[in-house]
Amino acid sequence: MARHSVRNILALGCLLLFSLGCETSPDPQKIGVFASTNRGLLELTAYGEQNGMTSYDLRKLQEAPTVAKVARFYVNMPDSKITNSKIFWLTKLDKYFDEKGQPHLNASVEAGKNNVYRITCAELESKKGGYVLLKISMPLGTPDRMYGIQLTE
Repeated sequence: MARHSVRNILALGCLLLFSLGCETSPDPQKIGVFASTNRGLLELTAYGEQNGMTSYDLRKLQEAPTVAKVARFYVNMPDSKITNSKIFWLTKLDKYFDEKGQPHLNASVEAGKNNVYRITCAELESKKGGYVLLKISMPLGTPDRMYGIQLTE
């Protein structure tokens, strides 16, 4: 009887480790921007809109979601110029942001299944107490967007 109990515990432990290693990605039918965080997969619905060549109005991001960690972003936005995406780090969120002269973090963009792109940035591992901005370049005629999420300390 004890042998079955140990075997069941080991099987349950392996299943738990396997499920922790599996990544949850958004439904491929769902259009939008998502962040894989310590709180799970969050859809980012508020964004700052481009109001000049390199400037953005971030007033809608004053209520950005708050998390401790961001592992990656998922983007499913047909016709967006995903290869032009950039990630910025701000210690403080102002109402307006100009990307001109602002350094962006190193990020990689990978094409996934069903046009869902995965954007990862190893530099986010050490970031706390600020804001992550993800710039998505939209099709010609549509202002670019800055999606934001706050990282707590």
